[in-house]
Amino acid sequence: MSSTFSSLPDFKDELSVTRERMHYPSGSRVIEVLYGAKDPEGKAVAPAADAEDGHGSFLAMLSDGEYRLLCWKHSAEEGAAVEYGDGLSGDPLALLEENIKKKDAVLDEARELMKGDEYDNAAVDAVLAKFAQLPDFKTPKEQDLAGRCNSLSGRNKADKDRKESVKKNTEAKKALIEEAKSLNAPEDWDKATDRMKELMELWKKTGRAGADNDALWEEFHSAQQVFYDKKHEHFEAQRTERISVKENIISRAAELTKEVTDWESVHKGLEELLEEWKKSGTAGHADDERLWQAFQQIRNDFYAKRNELRKERDVEYTARREAKKDLIEEAKKYAESGDYSRTAADRMKAINEEWKKIGSAGKRFEETLWKQLREAQDAFWDGKRSSDSQRHEQWLENTKGAIERRKQRIENINANITKLKERLETTASDEKRQQIEGWIAENEEQVKTLQEEIDRMEKEM
Repeated sequence: MSSTFSSLPDFKDELSVTRERMHYPSGSRVIEVLYGAKDPEGKAVAPAADAEDGHGSFLAMLSDGEYRLLCWKHSAEEGAAVEYGDGLSGDPLALLEENIKKKDAVLDEARELMKGDEYDNAAVDAVLAKFAQLPDFKTPKEQDLAGRCNSLSGRNKADKDRKESVKKNTEAKKALIEEAKSLNAPEDWDKATDRMKELMELWKKTGRAGADNDALWEEFHSAQQVFYDKKHEHFEAQRTERISVKENIISRAAELTKEVTDWESVHKGLEELLEEWKKSGTAGHADDERLWQAFQQIRNDFYAKRNELRKERDVEYTARREAKKDLIEEAKKYAESGDYSRTAADRMKAINEEWKKIGSAGKRFEETLWKQLREAQDAFWDGKRSSDSQRHEQWLENTKGAIERRKQRIENINANITKLKERLETTASDEKRQQIEGWIAENEEQVKTLQEEIDRMEKEM
């Protein structure tokens, strides 16, 4: 059987005794249920811990909202079998305490090894590996110890990484320096510049290289400076050419926007020209600013005209957005109200039809609005399903309880009928016999009525 329970088992004993206490070594609450006690005549009585009344004992530990079985000594009526939770035997609490002590000892051993500045990381790993081999009963104390174990493991790993980082970082930075030096006479300056920037980013991401870190930086920075000095000389020679390229872009933009019939096509063309502009390189601050203003003015004039046309369309989109927002708010109110009636469900369906009739509210908003409506509707339907399910589960629970109570009454009445029949056999008085027979008939009629009620309820289930 399972070693964990979401709730205490149903012992079907109204006289059962439940005791609860804190088990401080584990930090858990321990629950013990005594049940099934009988007196010498077989009548149910309240169990007593030190009484020989045949009672059963269910001992469990409450952890993370679950009852974890420690030991279950079944009642005499159940056969008096003894069951233990996973990995437990004998005295489970003593076993649990011993396990916690072992884990504490493992952590103490690991901490002792880690006291020095230079210690054996592998030895610490080996000690901490013993922690994982010990059973875990999910108690608060064990969880705390597991957290400490993880912390020690993390510290040990960080120490190993620290010891390796100086050598690794030194080798990486020397490789970056050599590559930076190799870029000082490239065939493609743009590509080389991108790579130099990448080398700089890689340098930033590379950790310190110990005592040689500053000297390595000076060597890398010097290689960078040589590269950028040569690059400046190269691009100064290209400045005139780049001015010509940008003037050509401006001329093409003016021609493209002269007479617009396809706004999207012109927009795409301007974006392509903008990408060409970005790739054309610098022609010096003064010329760049002058040429950019001329190009930007053409773009601004185009987008101003396009925006005027869009405003007209946006008026209609705005009206549709507002209508859809109203439907969303209505759906939210139904979802939050807890009203899952037929009328509410029908209205929720009708909202979808109204939504379709409204039409699109524009690409920028349609998906977001639809997502908001679906969230509200999903919350409503989820709530409705949950409500229906809860009502059904409660009805089943109540019906089962009613059936059990009637079965118990039938058992009690049948026991009484047996006693009455025994009295009938030993009674000589006719008047008394008639009275007893009347009692028997009344009891049998009660049994018949109760059984009919049970049959009806079981059929309904």
